[in-house]
Amino acid sequence: MTDTRHRGTVVETASPGARITQGVLGVVLTVLSVLLMLTTHRMQLPLGGVDLPVGLIFGGAFQIVTCVFLYAATGSRLPLIVVGSLWGLVALPFLGHGAGGGVLMPAEIAGQLQLAGWIVQGLGIGIPFLAALVVTVGRAWRQRRR
Repeated sequence: MTDTRHRGTVVETASPGARITQGVLGVVLTVLSVLLMLTTHRMQLPLGGVDLPVGLIFGGAFQIVTCVFLYAATGSRLPLIVVGSLWGLVALPFLGHGAGGGVLMPAEIAGQLQLAGWIVQGLGIGIPFLAALVVTVGRAWRQRRR
C-alpha cells in the first residue's frame, strides 16, 4: 500500500536569501500599492443619491489581498512589516508640492478637509500592521492549543 496522505510543506523563512526575497517582495508591492491606492482613492460612484467611495474600497481590498499574498507566498511577517513601514515613505512625494508647484494630494481643497487622503494613508499603513498582528495572535493561539 502507498501512503496517500499529504504531508505539510515547510517553507524556509529564516535564511538570509529568504529574508532578502521577503524584503524585495515587500518593497515591490509597497510601490505598486502606493501608486494604485493614491491614483484611485478619490474615485466615487453615485448610487441611489449616495456617492460610494469605490476608490477607497478598492484600495483597501487591494491592500488586504497584497497582505494575504505576501504571507501566503513567504510564510513570514517580515514583508507585511516592510509594506506597513515603507508605505508612508513611498507616498510622501505625492503629499507635498509637485514640480509645477501644485499639491498632488492636498489635505484640503477650498477650505474643505479631504478625508479620503487621510483614510487612504491609514489603510495603506494600518492594514499591513493589522495583518501582522493577526498572524502573530494566530500563531500564539495555535501554539497555546498544542
